[in-house]
Amino acid sequence: MFLSRNGKNNKSNNHELYRKAQSQVLSIILISGILVTVVGATYMWGVPLIEKGRTSSDNELAESFMLLLKEKVDDVAETGEQRTLPVELIGDLELREDNSLTYTIVTRGLNIATTAWVPLAGGMSPVQEDMAAVAADGGTGTVNINDDVTCTMTSTCGASPNVNLLSCTGGFAGGVRSEGGTYDINGESYLVHHIDCVGDIDGQALIVGPEREKAGIVGIDEAGVLIAKSEPAGDRFKTIYRLAYRELDDISTPSKDGYRIQLTREGNNILGPGQHRITIRRDENSKIIGASKHGGDLIGTKIFISMS
Repeated sequence: MFLSRNGKNNKSNNHELYRKAQSQVLSIILISGILVTVVGATYMWGVPLIEKGRTSSDNELAESFMLLLKEKVDDVAETGEQRTLPVELIGDLELREDNSLTYTIVTRGLNIATTAWVPLAGGMSPVQEDMAAVAADGGTGTVNINDDVTCTMTSTCGASPNVNLLSCTGGFAGGVRSEGGTYDINGESYLVHHIDCVGDIDGQALIVGPEREKAGIVGIDEAGVLIAKSEPAGDRFKTIYRLAYRELDDISTPSKDGYRIQLTREGNNILGPGQHRITIRRDENSKIIGASKHGGDLIGTKIFISMS
């Protein structure tokens, strides 16, 4: 009797334990499913946010670095004291022959949405370019290519996107060009910069002419100007930060002399990603008679830049 009753109680207890174990297993499965869903959703929404944050951070670091580089060059030009700057680059730094330093980074997001130079520090852009644009898909309009040539410009998308310059003045014969093609106008090269049929940039077909430096004014403008622009690079975007040094003319004096910080290569002129050292030093001033943009003498301060 007692054995039978105890056996019944044991069976009941075992059933209760089994039921609780099932509940715990189901709870674990449900919680695991919820966690997988949450983690999946977090990944789907989080990755773009992380990429956006990384893009913003990379661009902020790039801009800060170029501002620091400008500060060092300006200081050396003024004081004559040599400066050494240890840096860790995430892109390519280049000392160019047009008296500028460029820092190029590639990101997934777009920070500066323009194909024209945007001034970031030091005043208005010292770089001027002739530009002509119409809507990329079926656009047409009258454009001034430069001071001497006016054309009707058309653009066509489709299998072979192209632009066409028609009815041009000044004896210039236009014609059809695809993206990357060039026109030779009055001895200068004009590039079909992009035909944005997709709308990733500005939805336009754009022709860009050669760069021309604009001089600044002593006492008003800064010699060094930081500018930037972005352009597509496959499924990413390439942002170019450019520290350009321009001529400053003293138009308040009869001589109208000009002054220019002249960036000069000493060794390598290109650095890739990684840890590097940049040394900046000043050399003797030079003078070129009658070479300023306003007809005066041009006094140059030569700044040597060594990159390793």
